[in-house]
Amino acid sequence: MTVHTPDPRPPGLSPSDEVILLDDVGRPIGAADRLSIHTSATPLHLAFSTYLFNAAGQVLVTRRALAKKTWPGVWTNSCCGHPRPGEDIDDAARRRIREELGLHVGPLVPLLPHFRYRAVDASGTVENEICPVFAAFVGSDDPVADPDEVAEWAWVDWADLHRAIDSTPHVYSPWAALQVPQIDAAFPGAIDLGHRSTVDADAAVDEVDNLIDAELEALTTEWAGFIGDLGVDVLATDLPQWLARLSSGGKRIRVRMAYWGFIAAGGRDGSAAYLHLLRVSAALELLHLFALIHDDVMDESDSRRGHPSAHVEAATWHDEAAAVGDRRRFGESIAVLLGDLAHTVADRLVEGLPSRLRETWFRLSVELIAGQRADLTGAAAGRWDRHHAESVARLKSGRYTVLRPLQFGAVAAGASAGVENALLECGERLGRAFALRDEYLGVWGDPAVTGKPASDDLVDGKATVLVSIARERLSGPNRALLDALGTDSFRRDQAPLLARAMLEAAVDVELERLISDDVAAALTHLDDAGLVRAGVEGLREAARSVAWRDA
Repeated sequence: MTVHTPDPRPPGLSPSDEVILLDDVGRPIGAADRLSIHTSATPLHLAFSTYLFNAAGQVLVTRRALAKKTWPGVWTNSCCGHPRPGEDIDDAARRRIREELGLHVGPLVPLLPHFRYRAVDASGTVENEICPVFAAFVGSDDPVADPDEVAEWAWVDWADLHRAIDSTPHVYSPWAALQVPQIDAAFPGAIDLGHRSTVDADAAVDEVDNLIDAELEALTTEWAGFIGDLGVDVLATDLPQWLARLSSGGKRIRVRMAYWGFIAAGGRDGSAAYLHLLRVSAALELLHLFALIHDDVMDESDSRRGHPSAHVEAATWHDEAAAVGDRRRFGESIAVLLGDLAHTVADRLVEGLPSRLRETWFRLSVELIAGQRADLTGAAAGRWDRHHAESVARLKSGRYTVLRPLQFGAVAAGASAGVENALLECGERLGRAFALRDEYLGVWGDPAVTGKPASDDLVDGKATVLVSIARERLSGPNRALLDALGTDSFRRDQAPLLARAMLEAAVDVELERLISDDVAAALTHLDDAGLVRAGVEGLREAARSVAWRDA
């Protein structure tokens, strides 16, 4: 066993946090400061323990820092902690693993979900916890431990740990001394515990959100150094904080697609490849934000996700500040800068990733801009043909939402050419289904759900597959109304009339048929392609949620 000692860090105060108090049957009854309750009469409270496994099947053991209040210097399991009030216990465990060990893990495998113990330290301090126990896989990564928490760490074989605890239990924490024999009884020899991960796309989304938050927090600090005392003047908030607000929420479709592509291609949570996937997924979400902000400027859209678009919000601040100059031009200019900043941060996240991921990132970025250019010039040229509409939708929507994220997953997992091609073929058809559903929602979507006005795409005169179908079916006054799209003679109050006429002509029925056909064709590419079943199942469910979503 090789023992590692963390590098020293500058001294600092850890923030006091609260723990969840429990009644005798484990029901939450309140909260209290973590440090103040640990006394000779510690009340029952909620905690967790984790055992982290590497690619060699070894388990990480840590030695508690000598400055710890309780059980200083003893060896113990990988990481312990307490969930905060309102915090999911899985999220709390992943948070604490990041803070204490600098490691990222995906799904947690329950080992002892009902573990409970009470122990008294030599100082008389009592631990009194209901403490579910989990396993997780960290691949080939070593800890970057916080020396205030961890004095030493080592990877050991499970059998050696079990024997050591049997022989010298006093060397280990009382909870680890109780847990290890119980784990071994439930999972004899801890065979492949680290690889028993139940795949968890939500965990990947949480990790991506955390990564985006950390990146934008770092940007805020750097930005302050550039701006100094210049202030925000007309703006109510500066660009980094504004980006942070706009980046929160959303369905994270692209993250989920990348994750399921990764799992289907044989990737493992917690591995170095998984961390690469998280970074490129976080970059992709920020690129998506860039695209939304710029798209709203180009389309002159007033709202996004139920809130004013960025350029509209900036124009409102211009009014409120009684600023000089043209409010609209100011709003659009600030929004362009905001989108550019999102793209810049996205590029920084991709920097340093393996070359194939960076090459795919470049291709995706150029495709997106090429699609937007074709959209603008096609509208100006009065292009309404089906080929043009499908090509634009593929480039500026389907590919960067579905196909390229699936490819990111395959590349990050080190997939074979056959596996990658199967995911690309699936992504091409599923991306088309995504774009067609976007078209449906742009005309008949519920504004309370989509966050955009009804029939907005008709008002904007967008060339879509939906409109090309309508051009084949409408006649008389309805066709004249359709032909007015994209011209000054088409009024907003005419959009609901045209939308109703398209329903009467069963345009929606044809669109639904195309979506169903695309989903069915996409899923056939997942058969007999050598993909991991858990990933295929995740992709099948993701396909349904993408194709038949309501926002």
